[in-house]
Amino acid sequence: MKAKIVLAAAFALLTALPPFANAAPSCVKGTLASYIALGAGGCMFDSALYDNFTYAPTSTVGISPANIIVTPILLPTPTLFPGLNFTAPWSVAAGQSEQSVIGYRVVPYPPAGSPQPTSALLTLDLGQSKVLNIIGSVTVQERTTMTSATGTLEVYDTCEEVCRIKQSDSVSITPIQTLQTTITVSLSGGNGGASLSSFASDYAIGPQPE
Repeated sequence: MKAKIVLAAAFALLTALPPFANAAPSCVKGTLASYIALGAGGCMFDSALYDNFTYAPTSTVGISPANIIVTPILLPTPTLFPGLNFTAPWSVAAGQSEQSVIGYRVVPYPPAGSPQPTSALLTLDLGQSKVLNIIGSVTVQERTTMTSATGTLEVYDTCEEVCRIKQSDSVSITPIQTLQTTITVSLSGGNGGASLSSFASDYAIGPQPE
């Protein structure tokens, strides 16, 4: 009888899980094109489902989603940040500009058996960037739309009369909820050119590694 009760409890737990928790693969390193191909099925990473990836270059100077590498990472390395890292040779010459938009949805799935978190931290990090003269800019802006609010994160490396850089931006979300994320990468070559190698977007839900 005890065995039947345990099996029944296990079956109830499994059937209570959202369908994507059993069906979605883990997110692994791949091209943005391969993430787009996942469609609504998406993949699981750090207690969340990432799905419905899109990409739209909005300028004639742009790169293919097949040339953008997506790397999910929990612990920082010398070149990567926690979260989804997007790596590509974004670059414009003097007088050129480039803008591209990456979109995806994040569905939170707090880990079973652990205390249910009440808030999540969104972080946007700028990787290596260069503005090659006194005029030019590199900007990454993340717009997150939730049920009850919309938030914006922005990091940049810009030179006008004064050069400024903002390496990281973050905001705490309460309560935890599904996000529609839109990330816009903008480069302006100014009078010397500009480049960006990577950026990372992190939606931290569960207990994070130290």
